[in-house]
Amino acid sequence: MRHGVPRMRQILLLTAALAWAVPAKAEDIRSGFRAAVELNAELRGLVAQRAVIEARRQGAQALLPGAPSISPSWRTTTFTQRTGFQEFEIGGEVPVWLPGESRALRGSVEAQTAQLDARIAEARITLAALVREAYWNWAAANAEREAAQARVTAARALERDLTRQVNAGQVPRADLLLAAADARDAEATLTAAAGAARDAAIAFRTLTGTNPTPGQPERAAPPPTGEAALRALPAAAVARTSQDLARAEERLAQVRDRASPTVFGGWRRERDVSGAPYIDRLLVGVRIPFAYAPQVNERIATARAEATLAEATLATVARTLAGADTRARAQAGDAATIAGLADQRHRALAEQTGLSEAAYRAGQLPFAELVRVRSQIAQADAQRRRARVEQGRAASIINQTLGLEPQ
Repeated sequence: MRHGVPRMRQILLLTAALAWAVPAKAEDIRSGFRAAVELNAELRGLVAQRAVIEARRQGAQALLPGAPSISPSWRTTTFTQRTGFQEFEIGGEVPVWLPGESRALRGSVEAQTAQLDARIAEARITLAALVREAYWNWAAANAEREAAQARVTAARALERDLTRQVNAGQVPRADLLLAAADARDAEATLTAAAGAARDAAIAFRTLTGTNPTPGQPERAAPPPTGEAALRALPAAAVARTSQDLARAEERLAQVRDRASPTVFGGWRRERDVSGAPYIDRLLVGVRIPFAYAPQVNERIATARAEATLAEATLATVARTLAGADTRARAQAGDAATIAGLADQRHRALAEQTGLSEAAYRAGQLPFAELVRVRSQIAQADAQRRRARVEQGRAASIINQTLGLEPQ
């Protein structure tokens, strides 16, 4: 009963410490990704580009390709020859679309919209890769910390038990010293593991603004079939929409081979000398710029080069997808096998530990051998926890390879 009060006090203190350490807001990989999306500067900038494209769409749908202009003027000889010559003129110019220019510009804007959507999806999946890596790095570090904590708990319990037995004269002090050394080693390991888990949590919080917490791992998506996976892949969508945009820009360059023609008109009122009646004249005309082939050819060549690059990129993405998915699924299979073997090893060592402790209590096993066995079970526990984390990481890698966000 005397030992029960301090033990209960330790439990209460540990519970209070753990309650204080729980973060106010913690997220798993899915909610952490959603939080990271809200904070990511690149994504926010890309989303803001929608307003730019909408303004371009309004310009493409406008009645005129540009703003009209007005030019009032006054000429006189009052300050030079003093003949009384006066001329008042007001004119205006209105630009007009080239044949097919408005339609080609609308096609370019639609292609820009599709490409922006693809770029946003690509930025999201790139961010998902960072969040997944940060989360599983933390999960691995946290697994090491939990294993180290379990070892410390067991080592301290053994040290307390041996202290009572040494005080009772039941075991030699050498056994207590060995148990104390093992407990201090476990505490040092826990300190290092806790530091690594803390650093990994900081990295996750930098991305998401929240602290990580354990959650259900992702479920690996089924293997891709046909062209469906390639169509859904953000990198392929960017290449495909870039190719469409380059073709739209080529069509626009072919149509927009010169500056916009203008229709101008004006009214002129003039007299030659003082006292003469004013004469009114009406001016109407059209200004048609000539095409300049070098500039047009340059824009067309640039658009074709962009289309060629996008086509090559799309082919590269298609070749890479199959190999990356096969590799990721093979790694997932390896991770599952390793996790199963780690569980089997842990169960075997747990049974061995029980037998060794019984043999030690019966005086049939030296204490040093018991410490060695307990060290093995601690290592097996850490290995088992790491293997489970790597299993979850492997599923995330498969989904990342297919361009799927955490869901």
